[in-house]
Amino acid sequence: MRLRWLYGILIVQQTLAAGTFLAAKWALLDFPPLPLAFVRFFIASTGLYLIHRFWPGRKPVERSDWPALLLLSFLIVPVNQAFFLYGMKYTTPTHAALLYGMTPVLVFVMAIIMLGERPTLMKKIGIPIAFAGVAVVISQKGLAWSPKARLGDFLVFMAVIAWAVTIILGKRLIARYGAVHLTAIAMVVGTALFIPVGVFTVGSVNFAAVSARGWWSLMYIAVGTSVIVYPIWFWALGRLEATKVSIFANLQPVVAAILSYFFLGEQIGARLIVGGALVILGVLLTERG
Repeated sequence: MRLRWLYGILIVQQTLAAGTFLAAKWALLDFPPLPLAFVRFFIASTGLYLIHRFWPGRKPVERSDWPALLLLSFLIVPVNQAFFLYGMKYTTPTHAALLYGMTPVLVFVMAIIMLGERPTLMKKIGIPIAFAGVAVVISQKGLAWSPKARLGDFLVFMAVIAWAVTIILGKRLIARYGAVHLTAIAMVVGTALFIPVGVFTVGSVNFAAVSARGWWSLMYIAVGTSVIVYPIWFWALGRLEATKVSIFANLQPVVAAILSYFFLGEQIGARLIVGGALVILGVLLTERG
C-alpha cells in the first residue's frame, strides 16, 4: 500500500478520534465515568469479538505473549479509560486534546529506549513543531485552570501515559497476531479485568433517564472509537514506526477545534489556521524522518 493511502487512512482515523472528546463530554452528562467506561467496552468488546471470530488469520496467543497482552489489556481498558473519563468529567475537550497531543513526544522517547527507533534529525525537528502548533491552537481558547480542571488534566495525562505505553506494547504484538485480532483480544480481556468494578457501578445509572444525545454519544465512543478507530491505529502501527504513527495524534486538537466550530458554535481564528499549519508541517517532517 502506498504511503499516501496509509496517511489518508490515518487522517480519517484521527478525525474520528477527535470526535471522541466531544462525545465523551456529552456522554458524561448522563453517565458517571466508571459505568460509562464499562458499558462502552462491554459493547465494544462484544462487537470486536464477533468480528474477530470471522476475521481470517486468527491464531491462539502463545503462552510467552500472555504477560505482555495482559498488561496491554489492563492499560487500554481499566487504566486508560478510567483516567480519561474521570478526567473528562472535570476538564474540557480542548485541554484533553492538548494533553493527547503530547503522545508523540512520549512515544518518541519510549520508542528509542524500548524499540530501538532512530532519533533522526527530521523527527527531532518535526515533533516539537507539531506540538507547538497544538499549543497555538489551544491558546486561542485560553488556558485558565481551576482546581477541578487541574485535577481533570492530571487524570487525562495519566491516561496519555497509559496510551503511549499501549502503543509501544502493541507494536511488538501486532506482527504476530494482526491489528483486528490484537485489538479484539485486548478489548475482551481488558473488559473482563474491568468487570469487578463495572458490575458494582453500573447499577447507579438510571438508563431510562438517559437522553438521546447520551445514547448517541455512548455509541460513538463504543463503536466509532473502540471498534473502528483502535483497530485502524494498531493496523497502522504494523506498517510504520511507532513515532510516525503517533505524530498523527497532533491532528486531534486541530480537528477538535473544527468540530467545535460546527457543533458548538466556537469561532475559528487566525491561531487555528497558524497552529494547524504548524501541525501539518511537523507531521510532514516527522514522516520524512
